[in-house]
Amino acid sequence: MMRHIHYLDKKSVPYLSEALTNHYILKPDFTEIVIICVGTNRYTWDSLGPIVGSRLSERFEGSRYVHLYGTLDKPVHALNLQKTMAHITKTHSQAYIIAVDAALGQFYKIGTLQLVEEPLQPGVSLDKELPPIGHIHVKGIINNHSLLNHKVMEHTSLTFINEMSAVISRLLVKSCQDIIPQLMPVPQLGNEAPSHLSSAT
Repeated sequence: MMRHIHYLDKKSVPYLSEALTNHYILKPDFTEIVIICVGTNRYTWDSLGPIVGSRLSERFEGSRYVHLYGTLDKPVHALNLQKTMAHITKTHSQAYIIAVDAALGQFYKIGTLQLVEEPLQPGVSLDKELPPIGHIHVKGIINNHSLLNHKVMEHTSLTFINEMSAVISRLLVKSCQDIIPQLMPVPQLGNEAPSHLSSAT
């Protein structure tokens, strides 16, 4: 199932965060949350994911329940994606994984946020074959797929990307706040139940 709403719509954060939380509730047997923000810091049009990741890393620094991969300092992209996924599989075997990425779409969909209840297929717009990511993903439509050339893509507004990343960050923070109390206890913690965000609040 896919839900979509324009990032400037005032209902975008509550609408998508509620849908994301409800998706988790369908199978609440995870012990932590991993958010993978895909993209690069070299091109504005592909920086949405890393900008979201950097925003969230400040918010969730020190959190034992939320782990971030993909920031402006340490982006996750085509060259290191497989290595990153192998590390996550080994280190976070019981994690609920949320992926974030920029996407191309029809002209009238630019600015739309999409919450898709299936793994992200990164690089599809660029005809790249990369491994699927996550249990659910958020995409921001940043440009028109029919105008796919670097001269056009380079003119993607950084202000636009920043504004969209702020909305995505807020909806993910809200979702994590709602999901964390419902996470399964980590085995080594005995029967201790997760509490609300501590240093991440």
